[in-house]
Amino acid sequence: MRTVLQRILRTTSLCVSMAAIPSAWAAGETVTIITPLATGTASDVALRIVAEKLSTALAQPIVIDNQAGASGAIGAEKVARATPDGTTLCGCNNAILGVLPHVRKVPFTTSSFKPVGMVAVLPTVLVVNPSLPVNSLQELLAYVKANPGKVSYATGGVGSAQHIAMSMLEAATGARMLHVPYKGASPAAVAVASGEVQVMFNAIGTVMPLIKSGKLRAIAVAGAQRTPVMADLPTVAEQGVPGYDYASWIGIVAPAATPDAVVNRISGELAKVLRDPDTVKRLADNGIDPSVMTPAQMRDYVANDYARMAKVVADAGMKE
Repeated sequence: MRTVLQRILRTTSLCVSMAAIPSAWAAGETVTIITPLATGTASDVALRIVAEKLSTALAQPIVIDNQAGASGAIGAEKVARATPDGTTLCGCNNAILGVLPHVRKVPFTTSSFKPVGMVAVLPTVLVVNPSLPVNSLQELLAYVKANPGKVSYATGGVGSAQHIAMSMLEAATGARMLHVPYKGASPAAVAVASGEVQVMFNAIGTVMPLIKSGKLRAIAVAGAQRTPVMADLPTVAEQGVPGYDYASWIGIVAPAATPDAVVNRISGELAKVLRDPDTVKRLADNGIDPSVMTPAQMRDYVANDYARMAKVVADAGMKE
């Protein structure tokens, strides 16, 4: 009798849960993850690896739609204004949710979205064109100070992850380089590899092929700790800039009014995907560290990052 009652309760609970999920989403409609980021970046690679597994787990087709215009504001706004039924999500990073609202007026705020879950932390490295006669951070800083106005750095645009990382380094060291913004992290990396620009910070996953081919030289890790992907490469802090710590992240958010039942379903399956050994390996092969967070944990993380970036933007005078 007790077993039968337990089965009835479980079935009732499942029915109530499914009733809270919009019928279009529950019926298997395609889920579009709009990412306001360029194709081929580490963030884009991370989303595509995870989306493939998540699609299977949810039994929902998932499409990645790159919409990188206006520093990410166009794509993010589309998600903020989308029907909140779980069929439109955003693959956003800290440059969009943590930085862009401080840099210029945008048609959304962090409250325009409901966090679903983090996807990955993207270890960031400082790279130089091999023609630059430096092999360490201290050598670079000395070279910059000895050649004022002659060293330039590339970024994926004003307020991008690359811009924030370099602005933090300039503020901490007093070194000043010429900022050359590009339309995305990948073209910026190509510019440094070609010698058009000399220096940049970028996610390891984005620049790893260029490092392996000898077209870029890595001289420092931006995070507080070394990364297993390049274990012999010292951090910025280890090379004489105490307290320096920067890493980009990529996560998934939904329109603010999306039902909790939908968000929790996606978040639960996302956590399983990120713990899957095959997913972990594929991400690691691309220089990416998976990061599992609940919606509540991601909300707090994004809020803290938003507050931290406000100071960085203000100190750097980073306005459009």
